[in-house]
Amino acid sequence: MERGRMKRWLYILLVIVPCLVGSAWIVLWQDAQQQQEQIEETRLFANIHKNDLDRFLAETTARLETLALVIGKHAKKLEKEEMNDLLQQLQKQDVRFERISFFSESTSPAMRLAKATKQTMIDSQHTTTIVTPIIHEQKKQTIGFLVAKLRTNYIQNRMKIVYPNASFRLYDENGTVLLETNELRPSKQTVTVQLNHAPWVIEANVPRVSLKQNIRASLPYILSLIIAIHIIWLFIQYWLLKRQTMMERMETEAQKLELIGTLAASTAHEIRNPLAGIKGFIQLLSEKHKDNESQLYFSVIQNEITRINDIVNEFLILGKPTARKLETCDLNRIVQSIHPMIESQAHLHNVVYTFQRADVPLPIRCSKDHLKQVVLNLAKNAIEAMSNGGQLTISLTKQNDWAVLHVVDTGCGIPKQVSDKLFQPFMTSKQTGTGLGLVVCKRIVDMHEGTIDIHSIENKGTTITVRLPLGG
Repeated sequence: MERGRMKRWLYILLVIVPCLVGSAWIVLWQDAQQQQEQIEETRLFANIHKNDLDRFLAETTARLETLALVIGKHAKKLEKEEMNDLLQQLQKQDVRFERISFFSESTSPAMRLAKATKQTMIDSQHTTTIVTPIIHEQKKQTIGFLVAKLRTNYIQNRMKIVYPNASFRLYDENGTVLLETNELRPSKQTVTVQLNHAPWVIEANVPRVSLKQNIRASLPYILSLIIAIHIIWLFIQYWLLKRQTMMERMETEAQKLELIGTLAASTAHEIRNPLAGIKGFIQLLSEKHKDNESQLYFSVIQNEITRINDIVNEFLILGKPTARKLETCDLNRIVQSIHPMIESQAHLHNVVYTFQRADVPLPIRCSKDHLKQVVLNLAKNAIEAMSNGGQLTISLTKQNDWAVLHVVDTGCGIPKQVSDKLFQPFMTSKQTGTGLGLVVCKRIVDMHEGTIDIHSIENKGTTITVRLPLGG
C-alpha cells in the first residue's frame, strides 16, 4: 500500500506536473509565435496599402502636373471660362478627384509654398487637397494654381479591395483621421507605416489570436511532450525495477553467505574432528600396507581429506568475515612473501611467472593472511587455466589513493555464460572446483573496502584487477 502511494506521488511529480507546466509554456510560446505572425502579416498588408497609396498619389500628382504644364503652355489662348470647363470635364472623367479648381492668386500657405518651390504640395490645413503651381512656359513665373480635392471614399474603396477584412486608419501629419476601413478591433499592438509621397501615416491594429487557434496550434507539441515525458517515466520505472531486482539479488546473495556461515559455524568442528581421526587411521594403514595399489588408494583418500578441509576453511571465512586483526602492511612485502609458493606452482605447470613490484611503498590497513589467501587463490586459478603452459604476471602499482594488484594470465579465459556469475557461491567452470574461491576473494576484498574486477577473453586470457585503499 505504501509503495503504491509513493508511486502515485512520483507519477504526479514526474509526469503530471511537468506535463501541465510544459503545456502551459507551449500555449504561451505558441501565442507569442502566432502573435508575431499576425504582426508580420499586418505589417505586410500595411506596406501593400502604403505602396498603393504612394502609387495613387504619384499618378494623381503626375496628372495634375501634366495638366498644369498644358495650361502654362497655352495660358494666353485659354479664357477663364474655358479653363473652368476643362477642369469640370476632367473632374467628371477622373474618379480620383472630388473637385478641381483654378486660382490665379495664392490664398493659402500651401499655395505660397508651392509658388516658392514651384512643386506640387499637399495642403497641411486640408490634407486631402493637392496644390500644383501653373508655370508660364516663357516667363517661368507662377501664373496660377490647380487645387484638387481627392475623393477619400475612392481611396477607402481601394484599401478595402486589397484587404477587405482588415482595419486600417489613415492619419495626416497633425494626427487627424483622414479615413478608416472597417472598425478598428481592440488590440494591444499596432503597426504604423509612413508614406513616401505624403506626410500621412497608415495605422493598423494587430488582431489577437483566438484561444481556439492557439490550442489547435499547440496541440501537436503538447501531445509530443506528453509522449516524451511518459517515455522518460517508463525508463525511470525500468531503472527502478532493475535497481530493485539488483538489490533483491544482492540480498539473496547475502542470505546465501549468511546461510553458509551459519552452516560452517555449526558443523566445522563436527566435520574436522572425524576428518582428523580418519586422516590418522589412513596414515597408520599406509604404513602397514606398502604395496603400490594400496598406496594409490591412500593417496587419493588423503587428497580428498585435504580438499574437504579446504572447503571447510573457505566456509569459515565466508561465515565469519569480521573475525580479523587489521594492521598497516606494505602490499609489496605481502605479495613478495608468497612469491616462492606461486613460483613453484607455476614451475610445476610449465608456466612462466613474473612478479613486478611497485616503485613506491603501498601501505594498507589489512589482514595479511587474508590478502595472502586472495593472491594465492587468484594465482592458483590463473595457473589452472593454463593447462598447456603460458605466462602469469602479477604486478603492483599505485594509482592516486589506491594500491592496484593485477593478475594477468594467457590461459583459456572464462566462458561468457559463466562470467556474469563468477561471484555467486558454488558457481565454477572447473570440474573439481568448489565455486567458493572467487567468492572468498571478493568477500575479503570487500572487508578491506576495495574492489575486484575481472576482464576475460576466451582462448586469450584473463586480467583480474584488485584495488585497495592506501592508508597508514
